[in-house]
Amino acid sequence: MNLGNTSTGFTVWFTGMSGAGKTTLSQGLANRLKRLGKIVDILDGPEVAQMLAIGGAQTKDERNAEARKLTWICRLVTRGGGVIFQSAIESPYRETRDEARRQIGRFAEVFVECPIDTLIQRDRSGKYKRALAGELKNLVGISEPYEPPTHPEVVVDTSKHSVDEAVEHIMGQLVAQRLLDPTLAALKSRPRVQARSTKTPAPRALPPPKAPKVQPKASAPAAAKPVAAPKPSAPLAAKAAAAKSATSSATKAAPAAAKSAAPAGTKTVKLVAKPAAAVAAGGAKKSAARKSERSTPVAAKKPPAARAAEPRIAAGAKSRKR
Repeated sequence: MNLGNTSTGFTVWFTGMSGAGKTTLSQGLANRLKRLGKIVDILDGPEVAQMLAIGGAQTKDERNAEARKLTWICRLVTRGGGVIFQSAIESPYRETRDEARRQIGRFAEVFVECPIDTLIQRDRSGKYKRALAGELKNLVGISEPYEPPTHPEVVVDTSKHSVDEAVEHIMGQLVAQRLLDPTLAALKSRPRVQARSTKTPAPRALPPPKAPKVQPKASAPAAAKPVAAPKPSAPLAAKAAAAKSATSSATKAAPAAAKSAAPAGTKTVKLVAKPAAAVAAGGAKKSAARKSERSTPVAAKKPPAARAAEPRIAAGAKSRKR
């Protein structure tokens, strides 16, 4: 069962033939991280061999079973946010290493490479000589196959680099793979991601430099043309005319409406403003009429009807006397 991983821990899985330097590099890398304040666990040494029964495998199935045990432990530690290094076994088969990568998630495979001649020179127990002589039949890389990784995160050749150089290189690749915080690593230079392949790629030819682009000169802006006022369209003109006629008809209908609204028996008086000269002339006429009335005798003031009746009365009186 794959429990997955969402923590910040990671696993560094060292693989390589016996005597290549897996234990030495794991110890040096762990010491470097411990000096920086990181807690690191290492799966190696006699305690792991005793408690987990690791190191006594003779066949392919037994070696794969040992790799799966170590994978399970590394997965638990990584999921809990810890850092763990596996350098107890050679793990010579790709299938178990790829299985460990899938199950652990945050995983860095370090291929510790070393030529056979250098391994024989470093061998103090003489197992390589015995395996070459046919006396030892279970030595990985001689009497049993070793499958080097095709796409490891880190490749280190211990025959060409010292321990400090190799540790520095591994630290840089852990930072480049975003497994280790760059502020914690305290590296001497900025790391780059190493090509995940054991084969050295051919150098690429640099492309020819591109000619700079010439930007066209900006032309002078053209004089702004006067913008004519937009003419109203036919529908808009018709609407305006209709609104104007409606306003005039409403103005004419207002007095008629006012007359119809007035009560019966009331007279409508129109007030017409007269000019000042007319007002003055009217006042002069009124004053002259008043003066003439004062100078005329009472008899003259009789109305024409009374004047016409007087001769008739006189004529009647004469007729009676006769």
